[in-house]
Amino acid sequence: MSRPTPAAGTVLLIIGCGYLGLALATRARAAGLTLRLTTRSAARVATLNAAGLGEVAQLDLGAADAAARVTALARGVAHVVCLLPPSAGVDGANSCAPFAQLCAVLSTLPELGSAVMASSTAVYGDCAGAVVNAATPCTPDTPRAQRLCDLETHWRGRPENRIVRLAGLYGPGRVVGAAGLARGEPVSGDRDAWLNLIHRSDAAALLLRCLAPATAAVELGCDGAPVTRRDYYHYLAAQLGLLPPLFSGLPAARGSASRRCDRTLTTLRTGWWPQYRDFRAGLAAGPLPVPGPLG
Repeated sequence: MSRPTPAAGTVLLIIGCGYLGLALATRARAAGLTLRLTTRSAARVATLNAAGLGEVAQLDLGAADAAARVTALARGVAHVVCLLPPSAGVDGANSCAPFAQLCAVLSTLPELGSAVMASSTAVYGDCAGAVVNAATPCTPDTPRAQRLCDLETHWRGRPENRIVRLAGLYGPGRVVGAAGLARGEPVSGDRDAWLNLIHRSDAAALLLRCLAPATAAVELGCDGAPVTRRDYYHYLAAQLGLLPPLFSGLPAARGSASRRCDRTLTTLRTGWWPQYRDFRAGLAAGPLPVPGPLG
């Protein structure tokens, strides 16, 4: 069932407007929404101001005045999309207190409608290649995945809040594994484990779609075409004009959990279809990164 995006003139606050946030802001602005954007980085403030997409503010959830700043920024806002990385929601004691405070502030805003948090399919853990979808329970098996689950729990304290668990994000200027291949580095992790991906443009479209009224608390964003790490890295190396990849057999720094993400349930509930049906179509849309010298 298709759902409309928010009406033109609606005020949308994007908290953590980075790589994905810029694509979302561009799409939302084109749909006629009024935007307020936040970032932790002073340099990013300048970049976003130059883009001219809306009001921009620097926001650090760990700052003493964070609650007051969020309250001011969210005044008159109809919807929120939170794109903060997990590290931005915790303090020096590895507590989720800064993020919990954000959620508490949002819960006090009478004019706020639906709000969407971008999470990760990492919360499903290693499923030994099994299929997962938006209804699959979380089984975190790393500290990062557990932190994401904890953040999700805080976010879901408000009934109108939604969560979109995104697969590996790629797009212009960001291609999974390209930098390591260009440097001639061996690929770590299980070569036969499954990769799940989503193009930045498709992720932005899904996030915007999920701001519309819905009953589902969780959706899953992926292209629906899992690929083994072996096939992915061989194809990417060929597209970049590089030698075939070597696999080190060592564990990946962030793990190489194997699961196959299925977007069917999310498509049925939201009417969202990815423009890029698999990573090959997404890479073909370009531009691909230019490999640097190996020496």
